[in-house]
Amino acid sequence: MVPSGIDKEKFLIQVERLEQNYALLLDVKAQVGDASSDAIPLVAAERLLQILIEECLNIGNHIISGLNLDRADTYKEIFVRLQQKGVISKEIGKELISFASFRNRLVHLYWRVERDEMLSKLDDIGVVKQFVEGVYAYLKSNKLL
Repeated sequence: MVPSGIDKEKFLIQVERLEQNYALLLDVKAQVGDASSDAIPLVAAERLLQILIEECLNIGNHIISGLNLDRADTYKEIFVRLQQKGVISKEIGKELISFASFRNRLVHLYWRVERDEMLSKLDDIGVVKQFVEGVYAYLKSNKLL
């Protein structure tokens, strides 16, 4: 049986984990920007960015399940489903679809991620906070939280 409704406690735990890792990533990001720094901050940033993207995916899947939307077959489709339902804007969805592809590259090492590309993605991580704010606003306005 498919669960119905949003589990408020689970959602808030997911958001808390995302916010904690977001704060850590901001700390590490400052070290990665220093061209003279070693590779350790870059590796830490890659891993934290992967975790952040996965938290967004987990939150997205929870919302899809709770709203009884069509199941997403790919990570990208999670954000498409949320866009279609109006949970997130098309702009946020587009950015997160790009992050989902980037996550796959990080995890599966499809090809090397260059330092400049990683720095560019780190500059765009604010979309993660926009995602959470958008989801939270949608749930509140629809009295689902």
